[in-house]
Amino acid sequence: MGSLDYVPANNRFGGVFYAGGTMAFTAGYWALDALQPTVLVFVGCDMVYPMSGKTHFYGSGEPDPLRDDLSRRSLEAKSARLMLHAAEAGCVCVRLSTQESRLLFPSVAVDDLGRLVPPIEPSTLGPLFEMAKDKEDRLGYRRESGRYWEIAEEFSTERVDELDALWLQAARGHVRARSPIALVKR
Repeated sequence: MGSLDYVPANNRFGGVFYAGGTMAFTAGYWALDALQPTVLVFVGCDMVYPMSGKTHFYGSGEPDPLRDDLSRRSLEAKSARLMLHAAEAGCVCVRLSTQESRLLFPSVAVDDLGRLVPPIEPSTLGPLFEMAKDKEDRLGYRRESGRYWEIAEEFSTERVDELDALWLQAARGHVRARSPIALVKR
C-alpha cells in the first residue's frame, strides 16, 4: 500500500491532516474505505510513550521522533474521529489491549470478537459529529495530495485544538449512548 492507495481513501473521510498523521489512523481510514469492515481491531498500538521503559513501537522514548506534527496534538481526538467515522460507515473500532491506551476505542477480549453486535445506526451519532465535520470543512486544512505539512504554517494551533475538543465531545456522547459493554452479545 502506498500514498496512491491511502491518500484518496483518507480524503474520502476528510483528509490526511484531519485523520492524524500516523500510520495507525491512516491505515484505519484506508481499511474503512477499501475493505468496508464491520469491525476494525487495533492491537499493539496503544500510542503510550513513557519516558522510560518499553513502548509499543519505538522501544522507549518520544512519540515519532522523526517530526513534530500539528495533526497529532491529541491522539485521543484523532481516535475519537476515526471511531465516529467508522460508526457512520457501519463499523465498530475496538482494541485488544487492556493496557493504558490513548485510543478511545473500547477494549475487548479476543474471544469476544466473534460476538460483537453491529454498530449503532449512524443517525444516532448526534449533532456534535456533524459540527466537527463542518468545522473541518470551514478550516480547509486539506490537501488532495495528502502532503498537509507543506502548508502547515498556515494552520492555527488554537483552531486545531478547538476541533480536537469537538471530536472528543462528540465521542463522549457516542460512548454514553453505546456502552462498551453493550458491544458484546451476552
